Amino acid sequence: MLIKDGDTVKEGALRRPHDGEKVWIDVSGDGASSLANVFHVLGFSPDVLTAVEPEPDRAQLQYFGSITVLSLFVPEGQVMKTFTVVLAPSVLVSIHREPIQLLTDLGREVLTKAGLMESAHYLLYEILERVADIFLERMDTHEETFDGLEEDVLDGLDRAHEVFALRHELHHLRGILADMRRIAARLSRRPFTSTQTGASDANIFVDVYDGFYHVMDNIDSLRDNLTGLVDLGLNQRSTRLNEIMKFLTIFSTIFLPLTFITGFFGMNLKSMPELATPHGQALTMLLMAVVAATMLIVFKRRKWM
Repeated sequence: MLIKDGDTVKEGALRRPHDGEKVWIDVSGDGASSLANVFHVLGFSPDVLTAVEPEPDRAQLQYFGSITVLSLFVPEGQVMKTFTVVLAPSVLVSIHREPIQLLTDLGREVLTKAGLMESAHYLLYEILERVADIFLERMDTHEETFDGLEEDVLDGLDRAHEVFALRHELHHLRGILADMRRIAARLSRRPFTSTQTGASDANIFVDVYDGFYHVMDNIDSLRDNLTGLVDLGLNQRSTRLNEIMKFLTIFSTIFLPLTFITGFFGMNLKSMPELATPHGQALTMLLMAVVAATMLIVFKRRKWM
């Protein structure tokens, strides 16, 4: 439990915060009983505990009077981790089964930067802003993957499986981010108040909304580029097939008159005058060579090969 009192943040035992204090409690693991004890000490209603899902299917936001419950997703490594945030006027409780690097790093940083716990909702803003940054970093990784796939496709390699796998990943990410963006939009309409000025402080979540919107825009652009990459791969395969068919057609066309010549002069009939022609075999082969060369010259001049 981290407690901000004045300009300092310190660790303390679990208790209900005093007036003017801001509290962050991070609950990790599968301990439902410990979570129930935390909520009991803080005075939360049982409905809030019921709303906490260990493994939510999607990001969502629920209101219970002055208490807000958020189910959130954050990419870490090759997996997508989930955690829940319970926000009260002066308390933020983060709940997760697996360790989450974002929360660990933020917990260390808060001890030296008390301004991050200016209020409970500002701490939530900091968490969401960092989640958006992590999604943006994930998009940078996907764009580098796309660049590699593009080079491979241009080199004539078949990367259709990898392209469709990346499209599937982007589709999954977009669904999560659409929910996260809706959460940021709803939070921006929530009447939060700055503890320093007393003025409305909800507009800070507009920055979070813009961050998620920017990531979704990158996803849409990358998905369009992947569609173009698929078309490029298909066009290249079609071009290679056309080259093969052109070669086979030219090969067959050249041998068509040669086959006719060999068939004509190969008929074993006594009435054929060519049978008595001196050097008939050599002249026939010369004729075949001239025909083949003439056809090749015509094809090249017409730019058929």
